[in-house]
Amino acid sequence: MDTTRTLSALLLATAFAGAADAATQRPTPAMARTADQERRIDVAAEQGRITPHQVHQLQAAREALARQARELAEQPHPDVMAQLALSHRLDRLDWAIQSGNTQFLHAHQLAMRG
Repeated sequence: MDTTRTLSALLLATAFAGAADAATQRPTPAMARTADQERRIDVAAEQGRITPHQVHQLQAAREALARQARELAEQPHPDVMAQLALSHRLDRLDWAIQSGNTQFLHAHQLAMRG
């Protein structure tokens, strides 16, 4: 009987730990925006508003921003300045998708590395 209780307690603790991990990876508005941007890039490509090279550039930028959004969502305490900076980069990517102008992406990626 003692072994059964111990195993039950261990299983329950594991379930709570898994629930806590799932809670830290909650969807955020930035994550929703990157998903919407992916759809909009596909639509712009289908309509011929952007070239295959631009699609590649926009997708690479979108993936980098999605990764940043996930990293911010995993933090136990929100970094408001990082969230605002991410929102600004998402705004710029929205503009690039809408306008088909990807010239700023290269300079922006170099600035992020430096």
